[in-house]
Amino acid sequence: MLTNFNIEKILFKNQFSERYQFVLDVKGNEFKGLYHNGEITWFNPQPLNYLEEKHLDKVESNVHKKMKKHLVN
Repeated sequence: MLTNFNIEKILFKNQFSERYQFVLDVKGNEFKGLYHNGEITWFNPQPLNYLEEKHLDKVESNVHKKMKKHLVN
């Protein structure tokens, strides 16, 4: 379901408000968002408009796992 997860760039690097901009593909649809302090903020188009809530929960869970793995390394 979730393919091609990439961190596009780090915004405000080494600052208090540092955020990670990511892009991912779900069922052929590309979605972008920001990750900051364990929270995801989606850009438009919002994935909830294309996915059922239970699928969105799985996608967000995968994003959290991938980001935690990235932040540990």
